[in-house]
Amino acid sequence: MRGAVRGRSGDDAKREGQSVFNILTGVAICILIKDGSNNHEIKYYDIGDYLSKKEKLDKITSFKSIKNIEWSNIIPDKNNDWLNQRDEKYLEFVPMDSVEEGIFNTKSLGVSTNRDTWVYGFSKEQVKKNVHIMIDNVNSEMDRLKGIEDKDEIVSKLNADPKFVSWSRGLKQLFLKGEKITLNPKELNVHVYRPFTKKWLYYDKNVVEMSRKFRKTFGENNKVIVVPGNGSRRNFSCLMVDAIPDLNILDAGAQGFSLYNKEMVSDLLEDDSNISTNASNSFGLSTDDIFYYTYAVLHSKDYREKYDNDLRKQLPRIPKLKNKEKYVDIGRKLAHLHLNYESVSPYDGVKIEGKKTPSYKVTKMKHPRRDMLDKIIFNEDITITNIPEKAYQYIINGRPAIEWVIDQYRVKKDKKSGIVDDPNDYSDDEKFILNLLLRVINVSVQTVDLIDELPQLEIDQ
Repeated sequence: MRGAVRGRSGDDAKREGQSVFNILTGVAICILIKDGSNNHEIKYYDIGDYLSKKEKLDKITSFKSIKNIEWSNIIPDKNNDWLNQRDEKYLEFVPMDSVEEGIFNTKSLGVSTNRDTWVYGFSKEQVKKNVHIMIDNVNSEMDRLKGIEDKDEIVSKLNADPKFVSWSRGLKQLFLKGEKITLNPKELNVHVYRPFTKKWLYYDKNVVEMSRKFRKTFGENNKVIVVPGNGSRRNFSCLMVDAIPDLNILDAGAQGFSLYNKEMVSDLLEDDSNISTNASNSFGLSTDDIFYYTYAVLHSKDYREKYDNDLRKQLPRIPKLKNKEKYVDIGRKLAHLHLNYESVSPYDGVKIEGKKTPSYKVTKMKHPRRDMLDKIIFNEDITITNIPEKAYQYIINGRPAIEWVIDQYRVKKDKKSGIVDDPNDYSDDEKFILNLLLRVINVSVQTVDLIDELPQLEIDQ
């Protein structure tokens, strides 16, 4: 009956249609028949895409009996998949993951804070202030409860007011050890929070729930290909970043594969490459080239469509293709575009309308109507029109890159803590957000053009 819209957005959510029970989880009707025979079959019927609750119920009503349903017989494949079966050829490709001697020597999940509101923000000073308050509150709780020995009693008496501290398993464990936290300003740096959105993050392992391997492996001047985790509900997408990414930058727990691994540097290694020498030799590409080759392959429309089921269920595997040099070339161009999006020229094909001396501060950007994507109301003083339809074809994690800018660059007040995050505080350049939006429009158009230039997917046997 479909209707699984939780965690989905855009066309992915629309395709699921409305839930027949008005919930966010998909619904299935299972009919189990015991007839005493040895003839065991699995039959399946999909209600269809883009249907409303009424259309789904009307369709079921019209069948009147299960005998009138046009069932499909399901034969599980070698992977024991019943539906959305994977391509057996896919398993012959080279995995990105090091678990199976893949292209990369190591990978890392993105950062998981469990208290984004307190440790992330557009304003460096505000994040520092928020963290200082939280650390003082944690330390004051230690002083208040230091006479109690029973751990369960201590936890039960913690001040659970969300305006006081955002508690989590990790922070409680640290608290029970009696280790007070000290603010370290060096831990405050810019990280990638969401696609094309950078924020200041206080990256102290005592405050961030899961700092991951990036602290050791990332180092300076690195590049990371970020892909969704296993079991993603959205169509596959990827992104290259040059700052430590958040876990939720992509669906199902973002996995990062870096070009360099600072942790591996030793007298036994010639360089700090995170690319397997065996993989480099196997593809006949240098370690740098295979990194950009991989990024291009992951953007191929043919690759994403043909191996959609595989990409949803496991980390990517990379085929050896013909025209490798072309993939490397386009991969480099895509990487340069996505890493340098903040300095790409603003798209000059749009029209900016409004007051002669406008304010460039944003509260919440929006389209005049859902179906009017060629126009964005930036604020009360500025409206952007003539936005090309092509720009919306570049989709990251279920929504166009443009929509990520619209969604993230708005003033937000957290209901629980009362903390306000204001994107206008990120840069001293008053036009930063406006230009960022125009730059991402340009990045989107150029990305679509580059993807269209990729050669047809031809496996090199």
